[in-house]
Amino acid sequence: MVVGGGLAGASTAYFLSRHCHLKTIVLEREDHPGFHASGRNAAMVRQSAPHRDLVAALVEGARFLAKPPAEIGPVHFRACGSVVLADDGRLRRSIPPLVERRVPVAWMEPTDVHLLVPLATGASFAGAMYTLDDGVVDVSALLHGYLRAAVAAGASVLTGQAVRAIRVRRGAVCEVDTDSWRIDTRAVVNAAGAWCGQIARLAGAVEIGWRPARRHLMHTGPLAAIDGNRPILWDEAHGLYFRPESGGLLLSPCDEADHPPGEPAVDPGAVEQLADKLMQWMPRLAEVPIRRTWAGLRTLTPDGRFVVGADPRVGGFFWCAGLGGHGVTASASVGRMAADAVVGRPVPAAHDPARFLRAAVTSS
Repeated sequence: MVVGGGLAGASTAYFLSRHCHLKTIVLEREDHPGFHASGRNAAMVRQSAPHRDLVAALVEGARFLAKPPAEIGPVHFRACGSVVLADDGRLRRSIPPLVERRVPVAWMEPTDVHLLVPLATGASFAGAMYTLDDGVVDVSALLHGYLRAAVAAGASVLTGQAVRAIRVRRGAVCEVDTDSWRIDTRAVVNAAGAWCGQIARLAGAVEIGWRPARRHLMHTGPLAAIDGNRPILWDEAHGLYFRPESGGLLLSPCDEADHPPGEPAVDPGAVEQLADKLMQWMPRLAEVPIRRTWAGLRTLTPDGRFVVGADPRVGGFFWCAGLGGHGVTASASVGRMAADAVVGRPVPAAHDPARFLRAAVTSS
């Protein structure tokens, strides 16, 4: 059983049913899958990460999206590339892990960035990392591709079914209660996004210290002279990104305010925050109009790494959570790892939920 019908849960269900040949049920609390984080993101595929441990998962996921299996169907991946601006040497250290995995990546001087992304002219940075085969994907097509392939392999998707109880017998999961059903099961995969902490507490699983955080996205509406083939541009030093979308620009101030699980309301101050950042750090965009604003939740872990694998306290309870904004890129790799864990295959130690139990013991 998989709790959560977003990208992480849908991918896990795909691998469980299609590759592990297990009878799988997906429980989604909303009336349709992908209502929250999986439907409110920038659809970007980026393979660099601050932790070496994450790069392998991101590269695997990106390669899956570039050439998805036939049963997933087209996901309309567009390899426009990404340019990440830097004002210190830290970003250069992100290049070797990508090179080791044969990802085409290069360091760029500011003059070269201005030629590739003219809107960056006037920005303050020392150099940039250019990853050529990063890009943009149709998230809806990807999500429904996972679910369609899972259902074709025998999975069931139940919507409008919030989990109300998880029963444990002799230290292992045995039953799940939803709004409408009581379901016997020997395995639960927690892919519930911002609700993953609540689901874990129902089973008595390890406490991790989740932090759901709100992030805003804005769209300008159509603009003259926007080249839709330009790369994603991300200014990590100043917390800002933009990319072409629907004839205009999709932008974010990279805000990260704590927010409880649920549908986040838009904070009007986020538009002001973006305007201030653009004026200071991206002057060519200082006057762009904002026609639409929305917000979604990213679920962060204390150490910035994923949580994928078997729970150290409760038998039959597994995790696929804490993707922290990498869910689009990493969906295939974390779903594959979660399915591996269910059937007893090893998962990389960097993502193992047991690290939080060890940390609690050490701190006590």
